[in-house]
Amino acid sequence: MKWLTPKNVVVAASLSVTSEELIEYTIQSEDEETIEERFQKVGLLFDRTRWQAQKPYLALLSPAKVKKPVATESSTSANDLDFIDDEKWAEEDEENTLSETEESSNLQSEPQEEPYIFDKCTVELHLTFKPNDGHSEGRIVIISASSHGDFPVSQTIRESSLGELPPPLKELLKELVADFPNRQVRRQIANAHNQKKRTTSPNKPRGEANSTTASATSTESKTTGTQLTLFGI
Repeated sequence: MKWLTPKNVVVAASLSVTSEELIEYTIQSEDEETIEERFQKVGLLFDRTRWQAQKPYLALLSPAKVKKPVATESSTSANDLDFIDDEKWAEEDEENTLSETEESSNLQSEPQEEPYIFDKCTVELHLTFKPNDGHSEGRIVIISASSHGDFPVSQTIRESSLGELPPPLKELLKELVADFPNRQVRRQIANAHNQKKRTTSPNKPRGEANSTTASATSTESKTTGTQLTLFGI
């Protein structure tokens, strides 16, 4: 939207009122009607915030009717210079408005938050099986559900309440159990590595510490290779 001063808008829209009369609209009492209503009667939009900031504050309710001024004289009067300055101000303000529009468009192009509608948002469902405590109804199972990164709702039940798991879940658990030996080896290697780091004396000379670390790494590599081969990795 192009914002204009009272002087510019009278010229651009060929209004029957003068720029002085338009200015008076802003200083008259608002007991009977608001400033916005006064300008609307002559086909203009009034922006109170821009007016208070001393920026061009008027726009045409029907922008298509705007008439561009045509230069008919080679000489430029003082009034014409004022008009040109005001026009430049309005054009610069329009560019700023376009920039704000582009920025808003960029923000809208960013991923929007999913709606709070079950079929149109991501829902996370978790099953947590606690160790078997010998209960007749099976293990304790914590079921939880969440969405939109918010805290989950949860419930604690016994395994028997779940009934028979769907085939995909059975296959997934079977795959996990089959990978237990490899996971155990990885945990043992990590624990051994952490233990060696804790037992390394910080007071040892730098060269000795490096030598000890290199030796430990070599030994660990050999052990790791043997263990991983045993479990087919």
